[in-house]
Amino acid sequence: MMHNNLFVNKLVIFTENGEVAYNENFHRGVNIIRGDNSSGKSTISHFIFYALGGAFNEWVKEARKCSVVYIEIELNGATVTLKRELNFNEKGEANKSQSIDFFWDTYDIAKLNTEGWQKFNYNKTTDKKSFSDVLFENLNIPIVKGDNNITIHQILRLIYIDQDSPTNSLFLYEHFDTTLTRETVSDLLLGVYSQDLYDRQQNLESSRKEFEALKSEINVIKKFIPKKEDLIPTHIKSRISNKEIDIVNVEKKIYSYKEENKRVTFTKKSQLEFETLNQETIKQRSTVKNITNQIRNYELEHEDTNYFIKALENNLIAIKNSIKTRDFLGKYSLENCPECLKPVSANAKENICSLCKTEIDNTQGITEARKIEQEIYFQIQESIKINNKKEKELIDLKAKLEFEKGKLHQMQLRVNQSLNDVRSFRDEKIDTLYEEKGFQEGELLQLRTLLENAEIYQIKKSRYDELQSIIENLIENIRLLKNQQENLKSSVNKSIEKIGVYLLNNDLKRQKDFFEAKEFHIDYRNNLAFIADKNAKYSASSSFYLKNSARFAIFLASLSNDKMRFPRFILCDNMEDKGIELARVHNFQRILISYLKAYNPQSYQLIYTTSFIPDELNNTNYCVGDFYTEQNPSLKNV
Repeated sequence: MMHNNLFVNKLVIFTENGEVAYNENFHRGVNIIRGDNSSGKSTISHFIFYALGGAFNEWVKEARKCSVVYIEIELNGATVTLKRELNFNEKGEANKSQSIDFFWDTYDIAKLNTEGWQKFNYNKTTDKKSFSDVLFENLNIPIVKGDNNITIHQILRLIYIDQDSPTNSLFLYEHFDTTLTRETVSDLLLGVYSQDLYDRQQNLESSRKEFEALKSEINVIKKFIPKKEDLIPTHIKSRISNKEIDIVNVEKKIYSYKEENKRVTFTKKSQLEFETLNQETIKQRSTVKNITNQIRNYELEHEDTNYFIKALENNLIAIKNSIKTRDFLGKYSLENCPECLKPVSANAKENICSLCKTEIDNTQGITEARKIEQEIYFQIQESIKINNKKEKELIDLKAKLEFEKGKLHQMQLRVNQSLNDVRSFRDEKIDTLYEEKGFQEGELLQLRTLLENAEIYQIKKSRYDELQSIIENLIENIRLLKNQQENLKSSVNKSIEKIGVYLLNNDLKRQKDFFEAKEFHIDYRNNLAFIADKNAKYSASSSFYLKNSARFAIFLASLSNDKMRFPRFILCDNMEDKGIELARVHNFQRILISYLKAYNPQSYQLIYTTSFIPDELNNTNYCVGDFYTEQNPSLKNV
């Protein structure tokens, strides 16, 4: 037996009144659900898809009268009954994320028990698995870790062939679909998905993000600490040690002076210091005054320029209005002389002034006005540039004024202190030493800050180098794993291609590209199947045939390839669609049945619906349930 199988043993559907709407057993091998159009065949496939964990919500009105579906399945030899309720809202929509109850035994035993059922939700929590996780674990399908959340619904999109998806959509169609999801699903089912590769890719991505962040941080530190030696902790520690020795020496001198006898002799130093400081303060006050005056002048100029710009803008508006007025009134001439008010005789020629009789150019006024308009606009732009420049200079001057004011304030404080502080020679010496000590301690504090930054830098640099090595190793490991994956994928795809070519070649001779096909390709990322040309266009029926051939080729390839994780189960809703002719439908069913005879029916399960079953297959052991009609639909009591 293959290492993972899914078999449907039984499907039971109850109405909202608790009556049985459907109850049929399925068997291994080929299962055919047949009947007329609109007899409920697709509805049964929808219920199977939904009961297995599919997200379905396009229920017909008969199905909306049902309340719960039970499905007995086998997962690699383990029998489990799944129960999934249907709770419809006022719009007739069910919850696509409805939970599933599990009972680990047959349906006949499960229906007799109210205890022993386990409920699993659509989403996992920190302390409970999702129903997808449970199904994956029992089907030996890896649970994809990380951002790309692969559920059983996503897996069923490549196992279930529905009617509603476009013919050019290999997967069951979804509005919000990604190439990564499709690729991951295909890798899982083809057996080429590697959790180790996925984990390493995730690790590589996170390592690169951390690496780039560290790179930026290191560059910032280097920018603010340009000297290389200031980034070496041992070098800074040596400087700190020397600075601590200098401070100890200063402290010794202070102690020595304090121990000396106090001398009462005073020097003229205090007076000289006051005079020096006072002169410097006067100069600084003058500097502050000059900057203040300069700022005031700039502000006045800025204000004048604003008035000038406003005047120019008004002139510009006037010029534009003048042009409009001249254009409107230019064709009208004066009827009376403005001097004597007598009627003005009309001119025989145009462009002659009715008053002075000289020749005029009607366009000249407008031209001059346009010229003036442009000159005014230019003056406005130049004035704005000048004003912007003055604004920037004004900002700089104001910043400089604040700095110089602060400097003046400090100087004034020193002058005031100098006036009130008449110190002895010994006191002045001690004060000077204290100042020196304070300066040395300030430098020591800076060195300790520098040491902290240097140590941070070295830690970041060490991690940066480590990450560089990790990234290089990950890239190499990923390359090797990808090569292994590609080799395995190539082998699986070759077997799928071979079967795909077989199905196309044995089609009725309706499409030349099909019966002459020598190659066959499936592009899972881009959600399509093609022969040689991805852009080739076929009739709707041939496109339908091509898509079904691709999906069945994957299923049939899994029967002879133990490495594939495809669960040797396929559900196909409707063998005929898009106007495909009866003979072609019959031929495809016969091809499948004939091909499957080479395999043990206990190792796979095929469930498909059809309105056109070949006579030799009808009413055989392949069939499940009645031949459904409008009078005898699949769902009862609804």
